Order: sequence, then C-alpha cells, then structure tokens
Amino acid sequence: MTYELGTRKHVFIDWDLIEPGYGLAWGGDGPDSWEMPHGIKLAVHPPRIDWKPLVKPDQPWEHDIEVHHSIFHDEERFRLYYRIWDINGDHESTASADMFRLAYAESEDGVKWIKPNLGTYDFNGTTNNNILELGRPAGSPVVFKDPSVADNERYKIVFRGREGGRDTFEGIHHIWGATSEDGLHWNVIEKPLLTGYHSDTHNIVAYSEAKGRYVGYFRGWDPPPIGGRRTIAYAETEDFATWPEPQTIIGPDVHDGPDTDFYTNSYTPWPGANAHLLFPAVFERRLDLTELHMFTSRDGLKWQRISREPVIPAGPSGSGMEAGVYAGAGLVSIKPGEWSIPISPQATTHNQCQFKEGLEYLPHHGFVCLATWRENGFTSIEAESAGSFSTSPFIFKGSNLKLNTWSNYGGAIKVELVEVLEGRRRGHMPHVAGRSFDDCDVITGDNLHHTVSWNGESNLSAWEGKNMRLRFKLHRSRMHAIWFA
Repeated sequence: MTYELGTRKHVFIDWDLIEPGYGLAWGGDGPDSWEMPHGIKLAVHPPRIDWKPLVKPDQPWEHDIEVHHSIFHDEERFRLYYRIWDINGDHESTASADMFRLAYAESEDGVKWIKPNLGTYDFNGTTNNNILELGRPAGSPVVFKDPSVADNERYKIVFRGREGGRDTFEGIHHIWGATSEDGLHWNVIEKPLLTGYHSDTHNIVAYSEAKGRYVGYFRGWDPPPIGGRRTIAYAETEDFATWPEPQTIIGPDVHDGPDTDFYTNSYTPWPGANAHLLFPAVFERRLDLTELHMFTSRDGLKWQRISREPVIPAGPSGSGMEAGVYAGAGLVSIKPGEWSIPISPQATTHNQCQFKEGLEYLPHHGFVCLATWRENGFTSIEAESAGSFSTSPFIFKGSNLKLNTWSNYGGAIKVELVEVLEGRRRGHMPHVAGRSFDDCDVITGDNLHHTVSWNGESNLSAWEGKNMRLRFKLHRSRMHAIWFA
C-alpha cells in the first residue's frame, strides 16, 4: 500500500504509516531482515493544568457553574458558553423547573474574560446579566459554529430537556436544538432533534467538512434506553434538525471494571490532521470518582486507548480535584504553540452532590479552567533510549519535510530518504544520495515546526510525486507529527 500524504499532517495515534518490516527472509548466506522497527512505542502525554479560572460563580444568578461548557475561537474573540445552576442559595432541592440556564462570557486574548450584560433574560426583575434566553431550561448545552450554512443559522446549540419545557424528573426526555445569527439571540427548533432520547450530560455535535454532514457524539446506555452502564453513542445526518437514533460506539470493555461508566465524551477533531480525539470522564462507581481518559481515532468511528491510565487523574485530598474532573467541548489555542480544552476540576463527587448533607460537608460551586498541551502534543512515537523505524511507501507534495519533535537531554533524531523502486517494495533499499543519516543535520531540543535538512539543504521537490520512504533514528526523543510543505 502506498499512502497519499500530500501535505496532510500525520500524527502518531496508531501504527498507521509505520512499516512493520519483514522479520526473517531466508536465502543467500543467512537470514536477513529489513525495515524492522525497534525500540519505539506509542505514548500519551498529560497536559499542564492552568488553574486560573476563566469564569467562576461571582454573580447572584451563578450559584453553581456546572461541568457542561463550550469554548471556541470566533474571528477576533474567544466565546465561552457555560451552564449555571441557580438553587436560591440553598441545597433543599436537587431539581426544579428553571434552575438550569446558559450563560455567556467572551475574551479578546483568552486570558481576561468578561460577562457582558446581554439584556435577554429577566432574572429577579433585571436583564442586566449574561444569561441567554432559550425559552426553556438549558440542560447540558453545547454550542458550535457551523461553517456550512447561511449566516442566520451560523451558530447552533444542542441541549437536553423534557416535554412541556420543564427540566424536572418527570416527562419524556428530548434532545433539542436552536440556531442563531450572532450566538446571543436564539431560535429554538420547534421539534426535538431526538425524541424520547435520554441524556443527562452533554452531547457534542459538529459539522464535518470531510463527510459533508453533521456528526454527533451522544450519551448512550447499555442496555438502552436507561439504567445500565453509560456509554458513548454516535449518529450523523445531513439535516441538523433531524437525527437518527445514536448507536453505541464506546463502552466499558473486559479490561474495565464492572462498575465503569463513560459519563461525558468531549469530542474534538484533531486540527489539520486525519485524526479525532475524545476526552471522556470515566466514572468509577465504587470510588465515586471521575477521571479523564484519552481516546483516538482515524475516522471518528473506531476508537482506541493508547494508554489505560487517565490522562488527567483525580488529585490528592485538598487539591480541589480530589473528586475528579470533567472536560467540556472545544479545542482552542490561547498561546502560540499550545492547545487547550476547558475542564472543570471537582472537589465534590458525583453522588455527594445529590444529597444536602454531602454538599454541606464539602460545598463546591464550580469553575472552568484549561488543560493545555503543546501543539500536536497529545501523543507521540517515543524512544526512551535508542529506537528506529521506517515509514510505509508514500507520495507527498511540497518541497520540505516538517517535524514536531522533542528530545530529552542528550537525545537526538536523524532522518534519511529512500526511493521505493518499481517492483522492489521488499528488501533493503539504499538511501537517496545526499539524504542519508550521515548527511542529516541532527535534530535536538523542542521543535514545533522543524524543517529537516541534510548538510544544510532541505529541498525535496525532486522526489515530489514519487514512491518514497523515510527512515528515522531516535535517541531519547519523541516525534509528535510529520508533514510536507
């Protein structure tokens, strides 16, 4: 198989593009092998937690800030939509008709956030607040910007609610949608997007330009419709207002405990790459604890965990994250070279907040902050000591090879270029003259967009459109992404 790389970024979430080699070829003077990988592994990397809140409950209508929120960059500003929970300053009731609302904040730099007076929602006799009017309680809202439609429907929201417009424990569950021209004034779609569908958490919808349709990641149940283990379900549609029944794509497997739930999903496409990410909050019932795991996918349908360990675990007692953490929706770059998702650290457990006594013992009113990775730094090919591998044959466009890499102290990376000759896909082939390991200018340190060169020369246009391989030698190094430009 020859890969059509073009100029698309390739990230290392599986062994795709990595040549498996031929381990033992008999004949001649003795056994031989070629293009065999060794000393490498796939790795998942934890983020930096930026504890400074983007928003916290500091207004009379913000008794609690819930774990369902959305963030995205919109032209010259960042937008943040978050759910607030007003229970009038006490914990006598766990549900009422109007306690769930959607609030809005914005920022020019992603650091300093303001809560503008929107004038759309009457709270205690005044509209001087940042609450958005949806005409019904906003259960687990997720907002996104749709690039495929006219301006008057450019912003979309997906949220849950019961029939009759009351978000209580009674009535049939629905998934609702609304559209907006400015992201502030909303028109609720008359009929539910999904009728009779139960989800008490966020459901993330996005427009996939690759598929030319909307993709949705929903709460699922196994067995359905409710009462079993929580799962992640998937559906897609060409019409935002009409969805088929979502089908489970991720649930607890034999390596998980019998008490494991996938509570939220936090789906996001991987920018610029043929890859997708999930950051589900995995809920362990026996511990009453949620921790974030990372799933990766090439097509958004088949998912895998590179590591079974949480990418953001619960913290120690007194950390403010001892009960775990949830992630919201959205991936943004606040600073050049960094990517962040919104998270809500939890000092109060899932079950503790269901009871008055639990909340009084450890009150927690919530906030939104960021978990931050280096650009493309979620996963990597890693050699802890010495490692090497070859790529499968590929065709590229462009004139330069770009790498996103990191090397430990004393570590380094070298690359050589190989042309795959007609009829000789197997067997060792010599490197291209002037593009060997010996010619390669050593790559060290921390590089987001490194241009590979050989004796100072980086131009590869002579091999554009031909069947090629790359060989890599890594020493105490990681490689996050490769692409041609």
